Amino acid sequence: MNGIAIKKILVPTDLSQNSEYAMQYAKEFADKLGAKLYIYHCVTDLQSAIGYVPSLPAEEIIRTMKEEAIKEIEHIRNRYNFGDVEVVIESGNAPKKIVEFADKNNIDMIIMGAHGKSGLERFMFGSVTEKVLRLSSKPVLAIKMSS
Repeated sequence: MNGIAIKKILVPTDLSQNSEYAMQYAKEFADKLGAKLYIYHCVTDLQSAIGYVPSLPAEEIIRTMKEEAIKEIEHIRNRYNFGDVEVVIESGNAPKKIVEFADKNNIDMIIMGAHGKSGLERFMFGSVTEKVLRLSSKPVLAIKMSS
């Protein structure tokens, strides 16, 4: 190993308090390493999640969810003085889209919140962080909020 250069950091967010905490961590890493920071949010594609429902205005719902995500990310950027970051919002299956984005954009490290879900919720839905850890060939740093 000739050394590790971390030039691009991806921080996926679901806009929860835990992922906001992970964004702060990622900002510190990026600042210390001189790396470019990408904030990534994935809106669940309703049609693929629940199947086709003729009366469901899925495209309109996704557009609205993306607009709301942009507003929330801008609030977070301003609150924590994020400088030059690239914000990316897509729709689809979050773990798959995160890994695809990381591969396509030569991301060196993924930093994301670990929610610590347990019981039925974890059994039913799993953890996006857990799935990214399994799918990604990139290093993933899972940040758990301190209690």
